[in-house]
Amino acid sequence: MNTAVTERTAAGDRVPSGVPGLDALVEGGFPFHRTVLLCGDIGTGKTTFGLQFLMEGARRGEAGVLVSVDEKPQHVLEDARRFGWELDGAVDQHLLTVLDASPCFTALRGRNGLDARHVASDLTQQIRRVWAHRLVIDGVTSLVPGGAPVPGAEDFLRSLIVSLEDNFGCTTVLTARTSLSLHTSPIGPAAERLTSGCIELTLGPPGGPTGRSLLVRKMRGVPMVRGERPFDIVDGRGLVLRGA
Repeated sequence: MNTAVTERTAAGDRVPSGVPGLDALVEGGFPFHRTVLLCGDIGTGKTTFGLQFLMEGARRGEAGVLVSVDEKPQHVLEDARRFGWELDGAVDQHLLTVLDASPCFTALRGRNGLDARHVASDLTQQIRRVWAHRLVIDGVTSLVPGGAPVPGAEDFLRSLIVSLEDNFGCTTVLTARTSLSLHTSPIGPAAERLTSGCIELTLGPPGGPTGRSLLVRKMRGVPMVRGERPFDIVDGRGLVLRGA
């Protein structure tokens, strides 16, 4: 366990995102031991952002865990390597762990849906095993069946966030899919209300400019910075806000 990191961060430091240009908008990074929602449509860069957040932690000696709900871990790592990131060193040093959530969550999901306490309990062993400081759950909306509204979706998410923040000691990023800025799962609007921050990634409209942009929708304890910020995805660096 990196006690120096723990002592420094517990003193009130923010948690750097690893995205050039973003931390200046949120007073140095994300709130320590809190949960931030990252939403956006397919192809906007959510998984890249999550890996970038974890790799920034690895660079600082902070272990991180990526829970991949919708993709196989090997696919995530292969895509990252093609993108230009060398993740093997971080994996070998146990600074990056990628977990396949699908089999576990399928087994845990009963007739009445997935229990947030079971999800949190299952994550506990892996997170504590590597003394993780950072956690990314990539595809949180897939934990609850889509389509018709799911009773108890907000209670599920509230229980999950409370368990993450109270028991794990991690700063957490949850990713959720949106389409034309509308959530594709009933858990999405609840996530916006219950998390400490919300960042939206967007693509230009069909037939128009295809540039990507980032909007900080909320960040508790930080004055709002209005307006979308264009960004590029750069090989070997990830998301980079223009002008950073």
